[in-house]
Amino acid sequence: MPASLKQLEAFYWTAMLGGFTEASERLNLAQSTISKRISELEAVLNAQLFDRSTHALRLSPAGEASLPIAADMLALEQRLREAIGGPATFFGRFRFGVTELVALSWLPKLILAMKRDYPNVIPVPEVNASAYLFGKLATNDLDLVIGLDPPHSPDLITLPLEATQLEWVSAPGFGPSSNRVPLRELAKYPILARAQGSGLQRLVLDWAAANGLQVNHVVQCNSLNVLAGLAASGLGIAFLTAKFFTSEIKRGQLRVIKTEPSIPPIRYFAVCRARAPSPLASRVAELAQACCDFSARSLPGDATVTPPRRGHR
Repeated sequence: MPASLKQLEAFYWTAMLGGFTEASERLNLAQSTISKRISELEAVLNAQLFDRSTHALRLSPAGEASLPIAADMLALEQRLREAIGGPATFFGRFRFGVTELVALSWLPKLILAMKRDYPNVIPVPEVNASAYLFGKLATNDLDLVIGLDPPHSPDLITLPLEATQLEWVSAPGFGPSSNRVPLRELAKYPILARAQGSGLQRLVLDWAAANGLQVNHVVQCNSLNVLAGLAASGLGIAFLTAKFFTSEIKRGQLRVIKTEPSIPPIRYFAVCRARAPSPLASRVAELAQACCDFSARSLPGDATVTPPRRGHR
């Protein structure tokens, strides 16, 4: 009797997620059904696919050899369905992660594009720091991540998205008297930055330190909008996407401080697994390329900040 696609699917997700319970949740099947299908597949192949001698579920040598072939067979089946039924063949929950800046700007545009092209897919976004999201991609808890500084791995597909330009901003009455200063001049003032774990904070502060800025006092916060509000209130200097906060800059709530050197452009990426049994993640990554726009706002005026009541130097 040949192996069935349902058996291969149970084996693939059990191996990728590391347990029968996790696979049953992913496939919305009883754990006993998952176990039965894997046992049937092992009988067909006349080999044990998992090493059951330890508490942790691990692939046997036969399982290691079979896993990439199972992924290919599931991918071919999905291609066959798509060739016949088109985009409607993709259905169910699609779990993906984005950073806060993506969520505040063009995430709604991406979700609308997903619903247009794949009407039976339910987008399930998670907003968090890039490092945390890439960790969940590695454990198969997410299918796609849109973030910064992706890990280098042959197991991942990495599509470059738009780069965003960060600028140093403060209240008009706070900070250096000149709007163009050497980078090291900012060491005199509190720096407002994202909380630990933010890829944006790490990239910028590491770059600043390498270019001579000795940051003496960092005020941390986990919200870009709150950081902009703190900067507008004269509590420090923040590095923010000026394109996103254009209206606040034009209204005089924030001013841009140009430094020498200036912060280099920060590029975002859409990242998914290379051997996923479904091409949906790579298709959504391509949609992300088309939708990426860091000047957009998810809701009109949702990032407006409160101007300072009084300025000081």
